Amino acid sequence: MGVIAMLVDPFKLRHWLNARKYTAAQVADLAGISRETIDALLAGGATTVPPEQVTAVAGALRIDPSQLGERLRGDLTVLHQTPEALHETRRPIQRDGIHFYNYYSMVAPTGRIAPVILDILCPAGRLPALNNGHLEPAITVNLGPGDIHGRWGEQLSAQTWQVLAASSGVDAWITGDSYIEPSYCPHAYSLATERPARIVSYTGQSNIAALADEVNGWSDTAFAAYLERLDRGLNPGDVFDLLIARRGYDRQGVSAAAGVSSQELAAAIADPLSGLATFRAVGRAVGIDYRLLLPPERRHDDVGKTCFSLDEARTSKRRFGPYEVASMASAPHLPDLTGLFLRVDADRAGGEADLVEPAECHYLVTTGEATLEWLDAAGEVRAARLPADASAWVGPFVRHRWSGHASLLKFGSGAHVGYLDLVELTNTYNPAATARRGRRDRASWGHDG
Repeated sequence: MGVIAMLVDPFKLRHWLNARKYTAAQVADLAGISRETIDALLAGGATTVPPEQVTAVAGALRIDPSQLGERLRGDLTVLHQTPEALHETRRPIQRDGIHFYNYYSMVAPTGRIAPVILDILCPAGRLPALNNGHLEPAITVNLGPGDIHGRWGEQLSAQTWQVLAASSGVDAWITGDSYIEPSYCPHAYSLATERPARIVSYTGQSNIAALADEVNGWSDTAFAAYLERLDRGLNPGDVFDLLIARRGYDRQGVSAAAGVSSQELAAAIADPLSGLATFRAVGRAVGIDYRLLLPPERRHDDVGKTCFSLDEARTSKRRFGPYEVASMASAPHLPDLTGLFLRVDADRAGGEADLVEPAECHYLVTTGEATLEWLDAAGEVRAARLPADASAWVGPFVRHRWSGHASLLKFGSGAHVGYLDLVELTNTYNPAATARRGRRDRASWGHDG
């Protein structure tokens, strides 16, 4: 039986050598492998290293072998999928004793989340059985042609049982009501009439996914202490006390260090928006980001969802370059999750039509036919003609444009340069230099002989 190859990312390996402050020779010695093997891994050429050697290197660095795994990179700019390929992804879901949904997957790179399309098959007049929700927040829009009922709780109310309407023909490119749901919100859908209906749902990246995974390894007592803070709502005073205690300060000490009075600090904690100057002074003095002490903006109902009706979407219509666009549901407390109705109404869009996104985006053609043009990895113009039910994935900062006559849905999340990334980049000293050095970095930390 042949040796199974494991692909090692040389940049990840160099990162961990630098982070752990080991030289290549030291890791080779600890792992019991040759220095030549380590050098070959760092050069990106040793792609047939047996898995036991990769495990040994990971053990020497005190990491999991998966943290050295190679990722796709380089040439991936756009992926597109035909309607036929979409339909081939169909998988029926049996639930509550009936054929409940059909699921279809839009295009996305391996390992990335893609929006899904659902045929709603639970008949009108039947209460749909709830699912258990999921960690990732989601944006969902009715594709029509019929209305659907949405359910978001065991007890039915105006907020847990309501109709998501489909377009009745006016501005049909705005296909229907949309909404955003939070983490772990139970939900289910049924037809509201005899007309068939579909939805598209995009479970975007959760910004607390890594934290949710981390707490699985905590002790029960540590988790209980953490949960106690969350149950109090993470008010500014609690957050402030957590941050300054790590730095060896109480409120009296931090007042003295920042040169603000105890009364000024108490007033800022009671009314953070009025206490901005005080918090900034404290942040400079003791090294905390004052923005964590400002209250978030929230816009949701009692079950956590944020709805946007057809009428609201129609009212939001506007020109965006050569395109006509309208908004879907959005929530300031979930700023990475975006959706847009987009109408392409030009035979050739022209240069002013170029779109460049900071994060990945997904498109679904709902009616007509559109041509997607983009710059590939070599800077050459590529193009694809996409009819209804075709989909496309466009990578971050890939310049692209649409032409033709078609209606599209556009979705995005924070899977690349998202909200948390932008917060961190605004905090980073010389972010451009850091980005240049960090991209495919093979430089050692300075002590390799």
